[in-house]
Parts: sequence; C-alpha cells; structure tokens
Amino acid sequence: MDINASTYSDYMMLISPPPEVIEGISKYKKASARLIGDFEGMYGKAHISLTSQYRQIPGLMMQKLDAYRKPVSSLNPVQLHINGFSFFKHGDTSATIYAKIELNAEVANWFIHLKRIFGDKNKTSIPHITVVKNIPVELFKTLWPKFTDQRYRYDFIPQSITILSRPMIGGREHYWTPFKELYFNNFR
Repeated sequence: MDINASTYSDYMMLISPPPEVIEGISKYKKASARLIGDFEGMYGKAHISLTSQYRQIPGLMMQKLDAYRKPVSSLNPVQLHINGFSFFKHGDTSATIYAKIELNAEVANWFIHLKRIFGDKNKTSIPHITVVKNIPVELFKTLWPKFTDQRYRYDFIPQSITILSRPMIGGREHYWTPFKELYFNNFR
C-alpha cells in the first residue's frame, strides 16, 4: 500500500446549471421520493457530469487543471436546451430517470471536445441531469408514467466547469467538495 494513499483524492468535472434548474430538479426529486421512498442521489445537487479522475495527488491535479485552463477558457460555450425527461435502463434490474439535454451536432461535438480536453475518450455518454438514479424496475414502472407528460424546459449557457474533490480513502463516506472552477471564454 502506498504510504501517501491518504493524500490522494478523486475528482469529478461537471457543469452546474443555473439555480432555477437546480431548484426545479430538486422538486422533481422530492416528488419522486414521496411516491417511491428514498433513492440513491435523492439529495444530490443537479449537474451535468463530464468526467472523473481518480486517485490523484492534489498538487499534481492542480498542475493538470492549470494545463486544462487554457483550452477551456478559449472554448465558447453553447446554449443547452433541457427538454423533458428520458431514462436509461440498467439491464433488467434498474433504471435512471433524467432531464434530457437536446443533442444536435454542435452540442454533441462540444461535449466530445470537453471530454477530450480532460483526456476522456468515451464518446458514448449522453449528457443529462439525473433526477432519480438506479432505482429497481418495479419502482421505475410506478414512477415513469408521472414523468411522461411533464413539459420541463429550460435553456441556458454554461459559464464554467466545476471540479469537485473527495478523499480517495473512505471516499463514499465523504461529500464531494468544490476544488476549482474553470471558466469558458467570455466568462472570466
């Protein structure tokens, strides 16, 4: 075991939507909990996950973020359109309900470019805002009909990428905390 393991942290890069979206998604989470009970991520703040980097020494991560700053700050943000809800099935056992980000070629390429800046080559992930995460299929069948007729819409231009961190050792027992903010072109 590495003697410096306790100094290692995990990092998550995400886009925070405006307060109105955070509040709106929170209301959908609370309404869902009233119908199906507690679920994973019930109290999590609405966000669009980009990528993660695990087992990093904070000093080295700061160096990486300094290198990421230039390409992020030269990148023009695109307008993101939240339009309704959709879901992911996780095999036959569970599902996740999320607020849908409309993907046209410009938005899809923008997200691919962002992931590439951080060294993430996964081009198949779908940008979204999780509402109800990884619930059993039976609960999904109860809850999904309540989302199908919802007309949730919101447009916004993201200003920055938020980097969160938490200690690697005992990470699941700790909350993600703000570590750094990287701003897009014209926002800093």
